[in-house]
Amino acid sequence: MKFQEYQEQFGPENVIMFGRSKLYRVIKVVIPTFFLIAATVLGLVWLYSRLWSDYMLYFVIAFALFDLVRLFPIIGKYMDYKLDFIIVTPDLLIMYDQWGIFNRNIISTNEKSIKTISVKKTWLFYSIFNNGDLIFLTEWDTTGGGGEITLRRVPKPEKRRKEIARIMSKDLETKILDSIGGDSVA
Repeated sequence: MKFQEYQEQFGPENVIMFGRSKLYRVIKVVIPTFFLIAATVLGLVWLYSRLWSDYMLYFVIAFALFDLVRLFPIIGKYMDYKLDFIIVTPDLLIMYDQWGIFNRNIISTNEKSIKTISVKKTWLFYSIFNNGDLIFLTEWDTTGGGGEITLRRVPKPEKRRKEIARIMSKDLETKILDSIGGDSVA
């Protein structure tokens, strides 16, 4: 099913979809791309000023090949940013995890198999900008991956956790709040 079909089935207020944070894009895609372009331009300017000769075309080709090789991991991170997301409905949690062009892992689990939702914040920079990992602990047999579904680098993970608890069930929300020692949210 598509996201719009889930919204029609359960109502727009009971279905959410979210992916990685924009901070992830900046750190993993924009900054490395900027430095790659800057290093290429500075390297070519330096070569032009020092070694201008008939071989300059070969240097440009060498830099272009080097940039192409260095660009592949950046493209992979961009694909992670755009194509990794979670859809939450009252009945299901569906995680799409794409790496590379042809590799996609889709994990879906029933809301009854989700035992807890945890938030993990690592790295100071992500914590400052309120980004973290959402970890769904499930029954062992539903995911085939050890009972854990993780979406990394989510913006406002505590808010997302509360939204998911509201959508899936009050019972799950109570489990989450009891595990962190909070009060129930209406």
